Amino acid sequence: MKERISAKNSTARYGYIVLVLLCLGITMPNFAQYQITGFGKEAISRFLGRELSDSQFSLVNMSPLIPGVFLSLVSGLLVDRFGPRKVITTGVVLSALGVVLRVGLDSYGTIIASMILMGVCATFLNANGPKVLGTWFAPGKASILLGVFLAIANISMALGTGIVAVFDTVHSAFLCAAIVAVIVALLWIVFMRDNKNAPEGVKAETPAEKVPIIECIKICAGSKGVWLAAFCMMCICTATVGATQFLPTALQSRGVSKETASLCGMCITIGATIGCLISPTLSTILKQPKKWMFVGGLLAAAGAAFAWRITSVPVMVVCLTITGFLTSGFSPIINSLPLSLKEIGPRYAGTAGGFIATIQLVGNVVLPTYVICNIVGNNNYNGMFICFGALMLIFCVLCIFLPLESKKA
Repeated sequence: MKERISAKNSTARYGYIVLVLLCLGITMPNFAQYQITGFGKEAISRFLGRELSDSQFSLVNMSPLIPGVFLSLVSGLLVDRFGPRKVITTGVVLSALGVVLRVGLDSYGTIIASMILMGVCATFLNANGPKVLGTWFAPGKASILLGVFLAIANISMALGTGIVAVFDTVHSAFLCAAIVAVIVALLWIVFMRDNKNAPEGVKAETPAEKVPIIECIKICAGSKGVWLAAFCMMCICTATVGATQFLPTALQSRGVSKETASLCGMCITIGATIGCLISPTLSTILKQPKKWMFVGGLLAAAGAAFAWRITSVPVMVVCLTITGFLTSGFSPIINSLPLSLKEIGPRYAGTAGGFIATIQLVGNVVLPTYVICNIVGNNNYNGMFICFGALMLIFCVLCIFLPLESKKA
């Protein structure tokens, strides 16, 4: 009896080490990616030695999301079958390689290639974060810790955006990111483990018990909740990432200094960090998660569209922070939804997460770069941010149909 209790406590403790590794893993690519955002279009254009349009700058910035379009579902299927350690550690190493290679590249094509490689790790973690936490913790606890993971993801974005003011050159900032990437990859190789004591149906199956890939896909594709979660996440993340990506450049077009613009760019991600930690709990307290998301989504739509135009910097900072809180704060609630769906649960959470991430990232890459930029035209930041606000209005409609039960008092 004592041995079982000791083993259970040991498993719980190591689960928190895995949580730390997840947080470090998502920090590495996000920090490196958002350095591009912090420097803005003009600085990156000078670094590459060529003028970039808004669409080209968006593609450079969004390149790490491209692997998600093609690998999210694949990574979920692999993790469901073989466990997180081998699959995700491979992704971490590949991303670290991309960050390191970026230091020596200075052309448009090669930097996009290195940043695509850099995004493999984030793809694997975003798709399988709920699954990994579900193998180490009970569903309720996993949902709360997923909020911590997403909060750290936002902190790393804010850090990558804001820290550029410390560096004299783009090259020195890229070198700092490369050092961080190597350290994170080594920690994953040494310390990452699969939970061999996970409940049945959660851990990777033995060869005789593996569920066919087609069956995994059919189950997830047939779930209304998974589809709704996917399109909700697409709207939220496209609005948030798009606004964060273009905010420093848009503010500099208004005459705001690079340093102030970079710090303002941190506001959305700082708000998002707080939202990831507080919003799930707030939703539980209010006992009306869908109403909370609907009202918050309306406010976020207004913030995404118009907050950047506020002339008073302190007021703008407050409004941008609130916008980030209201947008990304809903992510833990939606991302953890598959764990509570009867047809999905922890067993198929990896595949469901990959399914959601694929649709989400298709929107993240395609909408800002190929749709919004082309609709509003080059340097039309007013129209661009209005489009980001419109995405949050679409989210407000979709969230009404999410299979989330209101809790009675």
